[in-house]
Formats: sequence, structure tokens, C-alpha cells
Amino acid sequence: MGVELKCRRRRGTAPALALACIFVTQTTSARSGGQAAAENAQAEFDALIARVKQSDESVDFLRLRRLYAESGTFTPYRDDAEESMIAAAGAGQDEAALKIAREILARNYMNIEAHMASTVVCTNLGDAMCAAHHGYAARGMLKSILASGDGKTPATAFVVVNTPEEYAIVRVLGVRVVSQSLMRSADGHAYDVLTVRDAGTGQESLLYFNVDVALAAMGRVFGLK
Repeated sequence: MGVELKCRRRRGTAPALALACIFVTQTTSARSGGQAAAENAQAEFDALIARVKQSDESVDFLRLRRLYAESGTFTPYRDDAEESMIAAAGAGQDEAALKIAREILARNYMNIEAHMASTVVCTNLGDAMCAAHHGYAARGMLKSILASGDGKTPATAFVVVNTPEEYAIVRVLGVRVVSQSLMRSADGHAYDVLTVRDAGTGQESLLYFNVDVALAAMGRVFGLK
């Protein structure tokens, strides 16, 4: 358990002392068990990422994303370099965009935007192997999110593990975010509600994202309960 407590009770010793010993021992044991679980989750995540890097089609991307939310590389926010990468890709600066994408992925291989951008620029550069790999990674993550719902109602909300996943879905759907709000349902679930506008028709609608996992992961990162 990591701590050995010798708390033999002598005559006249307050019962609270024995209770304190039991409490500390159990708490230490719980922490040890929690640490072991976290280490196991990290090891499984690292193993899955290694398989993703090999374009292993059998990878369970839902499991991968859930483990990512528990991993040491998890981040709730977008990478600061994403805008530069997207701008470079949009301007036809494919080599520059790919360089930025690779720097982002070196920090976090779960960055969907970097995989999506790499797919496009590698295709433009004629690197079929590069395009195929990043296309595989982007599709795996996106399909995992899209399979969780249609985003039209709270009951059918897309389940995401962080904010970047929301914006990747927005990009795939070809809509623009007008506003965002956080909503909690009567049964305790949390949702990001995005008001989005269709680029072609100008029609506005709502997209619902279940952020239960995302908020729990943020709480862990920032030490909140």
C-alpha cells in the first residue's frame, strides 16, 4: 500500500487514533490503486497511438479517444499553431503547412485538424503514402464522433472529449459558428450548444455536443473535482 501504519491500541488510547490509522491506510491504498489505473490507461493509450502511426485499421478509435481524455498528452484546447497551418494550406503553401502540422502532431498525435490538413497538403505534394496515413487517422477519429449521434438534439448529441473535436465536426459539416453556450440537462449531462450558419443557404441551426467526458478531463487537468 506504500505506507505501513502500526496502530496497536493501548489502554487509554482514544478510539479516534485507531480510526485515523484505518482512514490513512485506506486513503493511501485508494491513491495507489488510482495511480495504477492511470498508468495502465496511459500504457494502453501509448500502445494504441503506436498502432495508429502504423495505420492499423483495427484500432478502436472510440477507445483511443476515451483513453486520450485520461492521458498525459490530453489538452482541452486547440493548438496555437493551427490557425497558421490552416492559413498556409489555404494559401497553397503546402510545404509550410505540412511542416507546421508535423510540429503539432509531434506535440499531440490526436490533433484532428493537423491530420486533416496533412491529408490535403500531402495530396497536393504528390505524397500518396503521407496522404493515406493522415486520411486514415482523421477518418478514424471523425467517424468515431459522428457515430455517437447527429448533433440535432441533446438526446442525439455528438459525444466529444474536447473542444477541438467540436470544431473539427463543424469544419466537416461545412458550417460556421455564430455563438456557443453551455447547457446542463435535468439528468445532469452537460452540452455545448453551437448556433451554426450554413455557408450556402445562410440558414441557422443548433448543434449539440455532449461534453461530460470533456469536462471530467478538464477537471483532472486543472485539479478540479
